Amino acid sequence: MGVQLGDYIPKKRIDFNDLKGKKLAIDGFNAIYQFLSSIRLKDGSPLTNKRGGITSAYNGIFYKTIMLLENDIIPIWVFDGEPPKLKEKTREKRREEKKKAEEKLREVQDEIERARYFKRLSYVNKDMIENCKYLLSLMGIPYVQAPSEGEAQASYMAKKGDVWAVVSQDYDSLLYGAPRVVRNLTTTKDELELIELNEVLENLRISLDDLIDIAIMMGTDYNPKGIEGIGFKRAYEMVRARVAKDILKKEVKNYEEIKNIFKNPRVTDDYSLNLRLPDKEGLIKFLVEEHDFNYERVKKHVDKLYNLIVSKTKQRTLDSWFK
Repeated sequence: MGVQLGDYIPKKRIDFNDLKGKKLAIDGFNAIYQFLSSIRLKDGSPLTNKRGGITSAYNGIFYKTIMLLENDIIPIWVFDGEPPKLKEKTREKRREEKKKAEEKLREVQDEIERARYFKRLSYVNKDMIENCKYLLSLMGIPYVQAPSEGEAQASYMAKKGDVWAVVSQDYDSLLYGAPRVVRNLTTTKDELELIELNEVLENLRISLDDLIDIAIMMGTDYNPKGIEGIGFKRAYEMVRARVAKDILKKEVKNYEEIKNIFKNPRVTDDYSLNLRLPDKEGLIKFLVEEHDFNYERVKKHVDKLYNLIVSKTKQRTLDSWFK
């Protein structure tokens, strides 16, 4: 869900050339939900294998990752760990919304309406996530297992300079202090957007602390309802008038705990961002034999992936030799 800041912060239109030669940390869960929502059949149902297992996520990760490498972008996938306990209300709300969509799907006959409800049923389960990680390991692509929130981990890596930006459709990475956020990279949209934290704060004439307070007043994943009747403009006025903190302490239960999640999230330094040569046979077995992907198309892209990583690892070796 994320904090709804999109209408009030500056964004720049960029293209793939602006990202050449850069490592980007991709919010894995966010991207997978995008794949489940967009990679579907005409009736809105997801791609599946012969056993009925959903394969849209594997399709998205495999082909999108290769496309990024072709554009000289190295994706680093980051996956959520255990969520903070305060997120349970948001998770419960999402479960209820999916349950309602399931009920509507049983009632609706119109194809367009059915497609709309199918898209709301984007279930991500543990097996799917483990398979996505396994697919990335077969591809030789780095992924990072976050101890808690994936966006927090990705933002931490960006703040350290290990990656250039965080890739996510949500704006929460800004609250975790990510210096840059790239939007639309894992969607089917054509126009990429870049948000730079320093520009956001300078434009609004506030601090990161203030931005977090605005988000908490509007509602975050840890206090979904926020403060009743307060949207961005009212929250911004309160921050600028220096009365926001007093109101937050009075109106928002667990305010300090919520703020601490953004300011001091659980993160890890236990990761490697190096590309490895892909396991060609393993990829064919996983995608074609186990999940019924087309052999000719997969084989073509596996060979392309192998050549791309060979060229990138050779270049890295040459660069280190001449340093």
